[in-house]
Amino acid sequence: MTDPVSWRPKQRVWKKTLTQPLAKWHRHQGSSNDCGPYSVMITANGLLDQPVVNGDVLARAMEGPPALRGTLWPSRIPGWATFPWGIAAALQRVGLHARWRVGVPLRELYANLNRGRVTIVIVGEPFRFVGRSYAGWSHYKVLYAWDPQEGFAFVDPAAAGGVAYPIQREAEFVKQWTKMGRQIVEAWV
Repeated sequence: MTDPVSWRPKQRVWKKTLTQPLAKWHRHQGSSNDCGPYSVMITANGLLDQPVVNGDVLARAMEGPPALRGTLWPSRIPGWATFPWGIAAALQRVGLHARWRVGVPLRELYANLNRGRVTIVIVGEPFRFVGRSYAGWSHYKVLYAWDPQEGFAFVDPAAAGGVAYPIQREAEFVKQWTKMGRQIVEAWV
């Protein structure tokens, strides 16, 4: 885990940033497709500042039968994709307020940073093909900070090697986020 106090993105003051210790709970998802459950782990543990969610355990529970996952709706396709409503439900099960939204304007991300509301974003290229082969992808990560010069910083479960705050330029982020319908799952205590 990375110490969120001693290492901020780019060692600078960002225009908008969260104060919750999200990076303290960062864990690399490895070669799994468990970015959704790991984003829930980072969010829940960061908001509550205690280990209430294990990403690996949650991923398996979300793949299980309705009694295990807590709903009749599927939360996840085993070993592959996690649905955003499953992420919101998992956050609610640990006592947090959470909601899934589609078509969110960019200004809402800035507003969530201002009000301390943790936001899981979904980026990707779902209709990407290389030749005739499907090469689509999507990814969940937790928004942490924004700066007009740098772009967005995230606590990203795909980040390895002790890097908890990968930075993505705003234009590139908005393009990938828009391709996924500008979806977010936001959570607060």
